[in-house]
Amino acid sequence: MKKIYLSSNLAWFLVLFGGFIEIFWVSGLKYSENFLQYCLTALGVLSSFICMIVAVKKIEVSVAYAVFVGIGTAGVVIAEILIFNEEFSLLKIFFVFMLLVGVIGLKLVS
Repeated sequence: MKKIYLSSNLAWFLVLFGGFIEIFWVSGLKYSENFLQYCLTALGVLSSFICMIVAVKKIEVSVAYAVFVGIGTAGVVIAEILIFNEEFSLLKIFFVFMLLVGVIGLKLVS
């Protein structure tokens, strides 16, 4: 089997991209209503985790996973407020901000 070279930058791009995809599939878990939408949700789950699996070949698992889940969590909260009319709360935004601060802090110390 041929080994693929993976730079740190590409690995971090995959983590960020996988986290971004996670925003969509998590919302898909709640809002899917037909077979096609469920299939797209499953495709999102698969692609985001493939990005993660490939990325952790190069970067630390604990930090990569925290960034991956942090992006997904923050993105879903923001998408729920902006797109799906979830109740806006300064406390929610504060905690999302704190989550992002923690994720960025982990990235900086790794």
